[in-house]
Amino acid sequence: MIDDSIRPQLGIIGGLGPLASADFYFKLTRMTQAFRDNDHVPAVILSVPQLPDRTEAILGNHDGPLAPLKAAVSTLNVLGVTCIAMPCNTAHHWYDQLAANSQAQIIHIGDAAVSETRRGLDRGRVAILATQGTLVSGFYQDKMSAAGFGLCLPANTEFQERVDNAISLVKAGSTMEAAIETERALDIAQTAGADAALLGCTELSVVAASLNDVSGLVVIDSNAALARACLTRLGFGAQDARGLQALPQLPGHDRSLHASSVILARCSVP
Repeated sequence: MIDDSIRPQLGIIGGLGPLASADFYFKLTRMTQAFRDNDHVPAVILSVPQLPDRTEAILGNHDGPLAPLKAAVSTLNVLGVTCIAMPCNTAHHWYDQLAANSQAQIIHIGDAAVSETRRGLDRGRVAILATQGTLVSGFYQDKMSAAGFGLCLPANTEFQERVDNAISLVKAGSTMEAAIETERALDIAQTAGADAALLGCTELSVVAASLNDVSGLVVIDSNAALARACLTRLGFGAQDARGLQALPQLPGHDRSLHASSVILARCSVP
């Protein structure tokens, strides 16, 4: 039994990856309307970086990560949390199985991202920057379409290569290089006529604050969206993140050179 004086309200399944989890907690803290320590969310982070790779499992059609994810959910339930956040988009492939075995509500990052998209866009086409596992899982495509947004999916390999490179670079700690790759992917989306781009991998959320002006493209940060959803669910006031950005902004460069000949196809508007 845990002492009620230190009982957490929010349980966080972290480590998927660790820097993305740190970014989520950073944004959760910055987005809380607080003036003293006691105004913040009582929370516990269960970091489980030893889980099998989520994308490899989805592409290999096996459920290797499911059992340890269930164990993590069970551990947080024992602590008596009110709700659970998973700052890993790809792990939501197993959301239904995890939610069915949890007394605490698991906040779905996809639902949070749709709500965040609606804050900046009434309708239009959304490009999804995510792992191949998340894209194969398809929950973002389903949720965005159900919300009335069109989808932009890449017709060639460069877009996904840029996204995959950025994700790998963040996991390796090379955040500035990752931000450059993310900007190049955003260029491709914008050249294709996307109205918004979802950073649908929390590794990409790590570099969100350092991106240069995207010339009218609405960029949705899935970590920030998840943080806002958690604060709202728990009854805490939510605001845009305050203070200095976590990373320095990229030096200006001619991003148009990277996307001048790239086309994003299969765009549709409902």
